[in-house]
Amino acid sequence: MDSWDDIRFFLAVARSGSVRGASVGLGVNHSTVLRRVSNLEAQLGALLFEKLPSGYKLTPAGEEILDLAISMDEDSSLLQTRVFARDQNLTGPLRVALPPSLASELLMPDFVAFTQLHPEIELQIVTSYEAVNLTTRQADLAIRLVYDQLTLPQHLFGTRLQNVHRSVYISRELQNRILNNSQSSARWILKEEDGPAPSWAANAELETGGPPINVSDMASQLSAVRAGMGVTILPCFVGDLDRSLARAPGSINKYYGTLWVLTHGETRKTKRVRLFSEFIKARIAVYSALLSGEAYIDDASKGSLTK
Repeated sequence: MDSWDDIRFFLAVARSGSVRGASVGLGVNHSTVLRRVSNLEAQLGALLFEKLPSGYKLTPAGEEILDLAISMDEDSSLLQTRVFARDQNLTGPLRVALPPSLASELLMPDFVAFTQLHPEIELQIVTSYEAVNLTTRQADLAIRLVYDQLTLPQHLFGTRLQNVHRSVYISRELQNRILNNSQSSARWILKEEDGPAPSWAANAELETGGPPINVSDMASQLSAVRAGMGVTILPCFVGDLDRSLARAPGSINKYYGTLWVLTHGETRKTKRVRLFSEFIKARIAVYSALLSGEAYIDDASKGSLTK
């Protein structure tokens, strides 16, 4: 066997259960994943996956080498992490993972400021709502919205930052239509993964009715509410910064989760990881009132949505 990379591609398919998932995770195209897995199968002289309608299932031969492949992956990650931890230069890559909305709606100007302060650092921004694996160096540092502190991996080092609240938002244009009685109620815009609107989001000043509009991601959710399609629940740092939106009158803000900065035990020793960590902690502290929903000022025309 002449290439560790072939094992890495095998593991990605085994973990995701699909070539597509592996290609996304590895940042390569579909054909590259197939080619590297085929290379490994040719070297071993065995078929490692069975292609089913539901995805890729390990064959007995694949199951047999899975534990060894995982062990090799862990050893490789540990080696890379220890080497990286001894790198005390302020040059080179720094891979930061965080939720897409936090990057695009709040922290991108701060990332710009960091790159201007330290142009020699190659900042790599990884946006995903899935938790990246810091142990296997999918990122050097993660800014994560944690809903339950007990779910935090015990082997990671973390700093608790700011609480994040959310509230109910409506476009100002739709709000005016309801105030002018040209529309009687608003439909809910809901992310499929979140399920129905929670009880805390209901209020007497806004009538909601009709079947909800379901979307699969926050970008679509935000576009829909901006377009006046209905009302929705957003983190306050997203909704309050958008001047085309207003909080639905009578709505409250509700605790959503807490931001943490997380690093691996070895990786956190690296100078540029420590530097970025302190920088982003200070920047997020500035946004305390915004994140908690306490900075909201409604400069729209006052009025009630009660029928």
